[in-house]
Amino acid sequence: MKRRSLSTIDRVGFNMNMNKESGFSLVISLLLLMTLTIIGLSIMRSGVLSEKQASNIQEKSVSFHGAQSSNNSVIETYRYDQTILAQTLNAKDLKIKTCVDYTGSVTTDCDTTPTIDSATGVLKGGTDTTYRGCPKAFKCVGNSAGMNNQNSVGCNVFQHQGEAWVDADRDGVEDANEAKTQIEQWSLLVSACGNS
Repeated sequence: MKRRSLSTIDRVGFNMNMNKESGFSLVISLLLLMTLTIIGLSIMRSGVLSEKQASNIQEKSVSFHGAQSSNNSVIETYRYDQTILAQTLNAKDLKIKTCVDYTGSVTTDCDTTPTIDSATGVLKGGTDTTYRGCPKAFKCVGNSAGMNNQNSVGCNVFQHQGEAWVDADRDGVEDANEAKTQIEQWSLLVSACGNS
């Protein structure tokens, strides 16, 4: 029987310990890699959710400004286009639907009206305007002319309900997942009251 030297036995034992430690190191490395992967994926998911939230907020803001622009365009139209004003005045308590195109023009033909933002854009909008009557001047804030006169100046009161939505899929139809905003706004036109 051959005798091994002490140094040979120590090296064999040392190598056996190294093999056991290498396996343990591999397991620890894999666990660490798996933990870092999970953390990385959750950070990416958080970033994607933040981006979606920012996109939704931006679309909501755009639709809000579209609805407000639609209302303001109708109110400004009363100054230079008497036909839409006359249609609204003759339809007391009935809604007159108007739409605005990207040039700021107001029309009652909403079927062929392009989008608000550009000819091929994604922002659609319109306003339902209702004439609510003409209280005499003493009810009109800041105006007291002719309070006792039968044909006095008064405030023609209009209710505007503007609406806009971001037509993301460009199909011309309002979908449930598209950002939409409705705004109610009132305006006064100081002029002679008719038979209201």
